[in-house]
Amino acid sequence: FFFIVTRRVVIYNIHITKHNSLSLSYMRVAATGRVASLSAMTMNSNDTTNENKKMTSTKKRRVCALHGRGGSANSFSNFLQKIIEETEDTVEWTFLDGPIDEGKMHKFTGNANGKALAWWVLPANTRTYSAEVLDGIEMSCERVTREGPFDCLIGFSQGATLSSVLCARKCGCDEERKQFESVVLVSGARPGVGKEWERVQKEARFGAKKSLHVIGETDAINPKALGFELAECFGGEEFGSEIVTHERGHIVPIDEERIVKKIIETLTGS
Repeated sequence: FFFIVTRRVVIYNIHITKHNSLSLSYMRVAATGRVASLSAMTMNSNDTTNENKKMTSTKKRRVCALHGRGGSANSFSNFLQKIIEETEDTVEWTFLDGPIDEGKMHKFTGNANGKALAWWVLPANTRTYSAEVLDGIEMSCERVTREGPFDCLIGFSQGATLSSVLCARKCGCDEERKQFESVVLVSGARPGVGKEWERVQKEARFGAKKSLHVIGETDAINPKALGFELAECFGGEEFGSEIVTHERGHIVPIDEERIVKKIIETLTGS
């Protein structure tokens, strides 16, 4: 177990190493108000009521971040560091590791430390959007549900596709509301051509109050047409769905201020 404290962000990281054989692997980035909650217990009843009102009005949204294929919780959190810093007062971040260890780093995550992980297994020379079956999807949905409930999702590539499945299944969110406050899908594509895709087409729009779809004009991994196709499943403006595009490829355009601002607005509700 590794505990790293940076500013007010705490990272919990559990990995399979030669020193342990844990199969569970996830990373949580959280900045909570637990100290304030505990101190409120010592106040008189009037002060406690006022403090509770204050805490309710400033409650942080729980955001689950889902990396792309070949990435990890660690690499994705490093990549989103700018957004984490700008939302530390409004968001409690949780970065999860995919359950599938591919044993290699992909080109776009080659400089990151840690394992190359995925949310499901794909046959050789097959992309998610053309797969008949997503072997591992159940395990991935269970992992998100176990660590939830979450108010929001942000996913990149395979993580964006997983986010659409979570919205369609209504899992990982509050069990009573059966809906996320908002989701951000970056460079996503349809979840194969089987039953998950059918479910996303019918149900994804009901799984989030608001969705933002970030699509790269020159994306060669998940071509932009697939991004627009997935966005359509979220119902358009009538269902709070919005599309933003950029000129680059398969990436979270973290250096484009207009998109970063839009992502933050979507996740925080500001």
